[in-house]
Amino acid sequence: MISSAPESLEFANSLATSFGNLGVRVGTTIGGWIIVTEGVEYIPWIGLAFGLLAFLMMILKMVVEKRSQVLSICQS
Repeated sequence: MISSAPESLEFANSLATSFGNLGVRVGTTIGGWIIVTEGVEYIPWIGLAFGLLAFLMMILKMVVEKRSQVLSICQS
């Protein structure tokens, strides 16, 4: 995030903190809902699903950044 806007480090840092807090809130809410509706035995599976989703998002980000670099090199 900081590499996207190096001139506004404070803003990037506040966004990172805000999205971290949002992730904790959403994860806690979904975890609590799963415990109430299905039971505690499903929590590891939900954690695995969120872990895989995070891993896929990291791969997607790498692909998009690599494609952006290739396009910027081709346009120069």
